[in-house]
Amino acid sequence: MYRIRKDILTYLVLQLCLFWTLNKYCVAQPETTMTEQKGTFETCSSFGSINPRIAFHACIEGEKAISPKVISILFDNVLVNYGNGYNKQTGMFTCTIPGVYTFNYSLLPRRDSTNTVVWLIKNGDKLSYIHSVSTAGNAQAASLNAMLHLNAGDRVWIQLQQGEPWTGNNSLCFQGYQLFSD
Repeated sequence: MYRIRKDILTYLVLQLCLFWTLNKYCVAQPETTMTEQKGTFETCSSFGSINPRIAFHACIEGEKAISPKVISILFDNVLVNYGNGYNKQTGMFTCTIPGVYTFNYSLLPRRDSTNTVVWLIKNGDKLSYIHSVSTAGNAQAASLNAMLHLNAGDRVWIQLQQGEPWTGNNSLCFQGYQLFSD
């Protein structure tokens, strides 16, 4: 008969429980928080399950002209970037943890722009858009939500197709966060 020390047995049981609950929801209160390259995670008392914390909120700071010829709009005023998924140099969110995400983007055309369109793009595919049509001298604000399943490495961004959005006072923004992981 073999004898195993109590601390070694406890460690092995906890590792097994972590393996079983890795992709489950944490229903207990978080015990500790640790940061890894792929994002911020909370470990919780329900056998060490892990909940990713990925969220970003970025706007364009100041009034800037945006060309429809650019691949992605560069939202340079990053207010929140948990998990570092949003890159303000590229204007793109890159998924590091597969799961379901929700995104929101907004549009407020310039008063002299009567026909403005922005698209939500995933890996080069146009998914949804905001199309603002107004008469000269008027402004029409709009925003849209989208829920997407993303795999690691998938990229999401906003692209201007036509028109001129107004960017003053953080009026043009892009947000996203993970609802749950796979």
